[in-house]
Amino acid sequence: MSQHVVFVGAGDSNLSVLKNWKKRKLKDTSWTLVSPSRYQYYSGMFSGYTEGRYSIEDIRIDLKSFCKENGGRFLKGKVTAVDKRQKNVLTDSGKSLSYDILSANIGSTHEKPTVPGVKDYALFLEPNGQFPSAAEKLQQTEYPVIRGGDYKGVEMALSLQEWRKKHHMKTPVTLISNGPVLENEKEEIRDNVLTLLDERGIMIYENTSVERMDQDVLYTENHVIPYGEVLWITGPTPPLIFQYAKLAVDEKGFLLVSSSLQSLDDSSIFASGACVTLNDYPNMPKNNSYMYKEASTLEDNIIKTLKGKKKLKTFTPPKKRELVLNLGHKKGLYIKGSKYSLDKSSWKLKKRMDKQFIKQFS
Repeated sequence: MSQHVVFVGAGDSNLSVLKNWKKRKLKDTSWTLVSPSRYQYYSGMFSGYTEGRYSIEDIRIDLKSFCKENGGRFLKGKVTAVDKRQKNVLTDSGKSLSYDILSANIGSTHEKPTVPGVKDYALFLEPNGQFPSAAEKLQQTEYPVIRGGDYKGVEMALSLQEWRKKHHMKTPVTLISNGPVLENEKEEIRDNVLTLLDERGIMIYENTSVERMDQDVLYTENHVIPYGEVLWITGPTPPLIFQYAKLAVDEKGFLLVSSSLQSLDDSSIFASGACVTLNDYPNMPKNNSYMYKEASTLEDNIIKTLKGKKKLKTFTPPKKRELVLNLGHKKGLYIKGSKYSLDKSSWKLKKRMDKQFIKQFS
């Protein structure tokens, strides 16, 4: 009897499973990848793209060609509902697709803005297909502002400032952070990054909350900050389809999965990446330094399930976090466990990893 696997979302784990599919030589199985766009943009290269080091072709994967090459089908569409009883998904175009196994790797979205004006005037990192347009607006505007003092905000501010310096743009990038910049990082790293931001001429507002946003001005408790474009960076927010499907979710709405990366409610539904919370490791950060390790577990368990095997592989997060950032001007930040380096070699490592990532799916 033929089996059909539906991969919802072109995240890292799903793509890693599919690129190895032919090697598994499974009989009587087929698969479909469903994603809202023909192209999947790699967010890890957004800072390099903003700095002008990559073209748009360098940072995206052609999903239609990828699926054809790897023996499957690509369906352009956004999955809006999952019916776990009937085992089918519904897309925004009204298409229904049945599955025997489903693998969701759809990432997260940005928080719904509660600050007045943000929804109307700000730019966002998601959906990631819109990012190239947002980057161009930030490059060309007179007063660019990055709101968000986490890793993404720091990367984007430094990379954008470097592009503007190369192109003789006179006004600096402004970085606004609700709390301290890199609030959860060790003090030594924070101090070095703050020094770098200052050396590059970036205007920094720490412990500053934006209270409202007009068409060309941001208002805080103590400042009125003019802007041309604002990139509003927030923490991850879960997609709603898991709650609508009445699957077990955590208190924030992220799908709860076991260590085998299966839904706690339905063993035919696998999920990975930023859209899930591991039930055994609820505090695991939702960033690539941990999640890229999930791919091999996901692949093995989907294949074993298709073959009717009951004993599945378990996923254990790495004990040491590993993070590599592009800080512009051929400088990077590499963190592994308690050790770090901020230098050119870290930038070279970041560049090599990014190119290798795209190459494996091209």
